[in-house]
Order: sequence, then C-alpha cells, then structure tokens
Amino acid sequence: MASKKIKWPSDTELKAMDKRLSKATGTADLPPNADLLDRIKYALCGEFIKYCLEHKVSQRELAAELDISESRISEIVHYRIDKLTIDRLIRYLGRLNPKLKFNVV
Repeated sequence: MASKKIKWPSDTELKAMDKRLSKATGTADLPPNADLLDRIKYALCGEFIKYCLEHKVSQRELAAELDISESRISEIVHYRIDKLTIDRLIRYLGRLNPKLKFNVV
C-alpha cells in the first residue's frame, strides 16, 4: 500500500493565513454563571443565526434586510452581548418574523 505524501503549507502560506486569521472575529462564549439578561440576549442572538441558515442569507444581506449596519449584525451573530440590548434584539427579530414565539429556559 503506497502512502500518500502530505504537502504542508509553506512558511509564506502560513504567514498569510496567520495574518488573515488574526483579523477574524471569533464567537463569544456565554459564561456558566451568566445572569438571566445575558442568557436571554445570547438566546436571541442564536435566533438570527437560525434565520440566516434557514433563509440562506449572508450577514450582509441580513443587515440590508433589517436596514442596520453590517457591524451590528456581526456583533449579533458573534454573540457580543455586552454591546446589545434585549429590546433592540427583539425589535430586529420582530422585523424578520412578527409572529416569532420565544421561550426562555
């Protein structure tokens, strides 16, 4: 059985990837001891991601649909809950689905 030779990225390719990834925005995590307000905001943010997946829309398209900035959508889909308020998230979700039902656990 012949083994397949693995081609590793060159140093130049690795540096380019590192540079690109250093600018990437990661998703914030919810701490285990989060209070009720943060858990609600976190869950509401998840509804936007579900909407994007179900309707096959990008963050850019969602921003246009809601008439808000792409940076705000980025904050929402990356769970930057410290920059968001419950009333604003609910207002945005209401524009996407006025009949949305939401349970808090």
